[in-house]
Amino acid sequence: MKVYHQVVLWAQILSIIVCIDAHGLFSATAPSTTCGYGTHLNNDTLACQCNNALCSTREFNASKVHIAGLFDELGFDWGREIFDFTISLLNDHNNGWHDDILNDGTEIIATVADAGCDPGIAVPAYWDLKTSWGQPLHGVIGCRCSGASIAVSRIAGLEDIPVVSMSSSSAQLSDIIDFSSFFRLVGPDNSRGQVGALVTLLQSFGWDRVSVINTDTQYTKDLATAFGNTWTGDIAHIHTVSIRPDGTVEDTSVDQALDGVPVDDPRVNSRIIVLIAHHQHAYPILQRAQQRNFQPDTVWVGADAWTGQFFGSDTEWMPDIPGYIGVVPYRNNDSHLHDFLNRLQNHQKATQTTTPSISPASGSAAEDTTFPSLPSYAAETMVDSIVALTMAISSLNPGERADGKKIITALSQTNFTGVSGPVSFTPEGDRANPRYSVLNLPTRGKEWENVGFITPGAIGEGVNALDICWASIGCDQQEAPSDEYPVPPEKLQTWVIAVITTISLLVVALAAKYWRSHEKKKRLKTNISEMQKKMEAMKTIDTELLDLDKQVEEAKRRQASLILQRANLQEMPSTWSSSGETLVEVTPDDDQYWSVHDKLKETMSNAWMSKVWRVQNTSLWTYYSFHKDRLTMIDIDHNERHVWHGTSSLDPSIIYNDQQDGFMMQFSNMGFWGRGIYFANNSSYSDSYSYKPSENTQSDRPRSNKGEREMFLAKLLVGNEIFMNRDESNSRAQECARLTVPPTDANSGLKYNTVTGETGGSQVWVVYENGRAYPDYLIRYYKGKRDPKRTPFETREEAMRRTKRYSNNPKTKDVLPEFKSIIAVPAPKGVVTWEYYDNGWKPYGNTAQDALETAYQSFVGTSNTGNHKVQVLGGKNYNEWTYEVDLMTFVQTNIEHSAHTKRDVRRNTSL
Repeated sequence: MKVYHQVVLWAQILSIIVCIDAHGLFSATAPSTTCGYGTHLNNDTLACQCNNALCSTREFNASKVHIAGLFDELGFDWGREIFDFTISLLNDHNNGWHDDILNDGTEIIATVADAGCDPGIAVPAYWDLKTSWGQPLHGVIGCRCSGASIAVSRIAGLEDIPVVSMSSSSAQLSDIIDFSSFFRLVGPDNSRGQVGALVTLLQSFGWDRVSVINTDTQYTKDLATAFGNTWTGDIAHIHTVSIRPDGTVEDTSVDQALDGVPVDDPRVNSRIIVLIAHHQHAYPILQRAQQRNFQPDTVWVGADAWTGQFFGSDTEWMPDIPGYIGVVPYRNNDSHLHDFLNRLQNHQKATQTTTPSISPASGSAAEDTTFPSLPSYAAETMVDSIVALTMAISSLNPGERADGKKIITALSQTNFTGVSGPVSFTPEGDRANPRYSVLNLPTRGKEWENVGFITPGAIGEGVNALDICWASIGCDQQEAPSDEYPVPPEKLQTWVIAVITTISLLVVALAAKYWRSHEKKKRLKTNISEMQKKMEAMKTIDTELLDLDKQVEEAKRRQASLILQRANLQEMPSTWSSSGETLVEVTPDDDQYWSVHDKLKETMSNAWMSKVWRVQNTSLWTYYSFHKDRLTMIDIDHNERHVWHGTSSLDPSIIYNDQQDGFMMQFSNMGFWGRGIYFANNSSYSDSYSYKPSENTQSDRPRSNKGEREMFLAKLLVGNEIFMNRDESNSRAQECARLTVPPTDANSGLKYNTVTGETGGSQVWVVYENGRAYPDYLIRYYKGKRDPKRTPFETREEAMRRTKRYSNNPKTKDVLPEFKSIIAVPAPKGVVTWEYYDNGWKPYGNTAQDALETAYQSFVGTSNTGNHKVQVLGGKNYNEWTYEVDLMTFVQTNIEHSAHTKRDVRRNTSL
């Protein structure tokens, strides 16, 4: 399995360093590579190689150690200063700060590259450091964000180059198979890290019932899932808040989240709400709750994505005592921290490298000041990341320091007390026994206060309710508020009161009448005892009825969940076979073959197909269908097209065997329209970027013949597009080249889905996100004279006759079957056509067209909440069968057929 991962990842690495041109994806200008001493540049792989077997241990300069900082400089505006200062301290062996590290005359050579918090930026930056800077590269400090760390660490692990992150917390990075050289100075986002700290904090206050509200970003959804898997108490309510495409919180979704909290039923409600969101989303949610006067005594508990973050200058919406609490990675305050801070402050004063402070009154820059404290926990962990890596390298002999495996082994055994506290690592490379600081916002307009610390699993350690200010309750409370609201006693029903009154009167009457008779008193006691038993029995019945009510509610929630899961089931295209293979060959007796043939020869008349494969990847098709449904829900026409895409030097199997994205932005490079994924209308254009099959790279396709090439015919959801003419002027060309996302449509206020333009005699389309293209067919072809062995049929007519695809009717035995093209082409300008898929897209009859369009306009006019099913006639002469078309899923069902067959439906519109 690891060999397979290495083959895939090396193919991905090679895709980064090929030439940049107008096609953009999988092609880049070769970097100006400078190889280190004892190495040379391999012109075939564009990678540095040793001149001989000794260069890794002898010919490199053993007196120098190369360490690179790789983090986003925008998010870490202070990062370069902390990084450079720490390196300078370690290079000075007479200052009393870790003088024993590399004190054998070795010099640390360091540099910083911008990772952009983006895998698409971080991987090329790492590769440039690896091939053009450090020879050898002994280690990397970074990245800050988990996505960038995942991408870089996969590649670095292939060559055993250690990567030590100061803040990446994704639980995925704990996989020692995929990330064998990765270490971090924080805990993972699961029960051993932040999630465990949150659960321990809640349990430390005696709480076992909470509500959970999270946003629908991937990070927060994963964190909420991990919390649900770890939390052992009750969850009163859970809701996911939607984020608009422009990155803002959707107010109606927030209202739904708040309305769903069972505030009217204290038996199941909770005062505690765990809010899992980034700070730019958490604060609007809290503001919305305050505006609605939602449950003012709610205790909002936060993850580190918003806990401790700056709220901005407008805090008037907050209550006087917000009482928000949450956890962040531990902020140390011992002598090691203060020693480093004093050294940094003295350095800043001596070099006048100062940080400007802002005067609250004037808003202008005041006198320069030094850091009053380290700006973030990540500053502490960055320092200790550098110390841990250099300490591990220092423990090796100079001749062993170019051996990444030995550095990784030494790192795993590192143990010291650093600026951020005790530092050691688990076998997975995570920080061992991570601590988290507990922060509280006591007063509106004030800063967060550190009120204690939490270690996952250590309940009651390091935090005291007396140090926390609680919403609506105040400060200096001996105990934390209860998570549950008091349940008022149930009022006795009238009939119960009547029965009790009757019994009481009966008892009094019997006592007065028979008080002298001992036997009669015994009978009275017996009657009373029996009545009490009945009352107990009635109480037991009431309790069971209450339990049944709870079971019914749970069954309803489970039913809703199952309905949602069923709705997510995706129909596969009707053209697919049931072979179970990802790559299915299309033969000349299939209309799909000739549809692709005609599309290929539109602009390349001398091209002949030797093989055509249909790609049947259910994961990629589901992701593509998700994007199609997303366009439908926001009322944007799909504008679906069949377009060409060449992969240059990347084996197409990397794309069609992928289980997540297929065509990936992560490996795109700069082109005429910026960094994006490029597709072309003309096959002759993509021919320049076609893949040349070779014996070494083919695994699931037969060996190719000389001169054969391969490229994809892909389905593309163009959506709302904008034409940008880069030849208009130099300034326009520069504007196009800087694109990383499409421009904004002035009419809708939303970004265009796709940028289109012309180059090389062809129209091209550029998308800037994964998932909106599907690799429909892989074509192997050659150019020149037709070879009958590879291309046995020149025309469809010849193929149909020689494969005996004739009609069985004697009157029409020489008539060929009707040609049914599968090529997706938008309808003529100004025309809306409803079509169903049956070996190609076919239009409905006129009556059905009118009925479908009328129902569709009515449905979207109700914001997609009205009736979404309509019945129409279709089939032969448009009246053979009755179909029910679902306008929400775009699927038709034959309600008269015994099998209730289903087909895809589309609304084809003009550009």
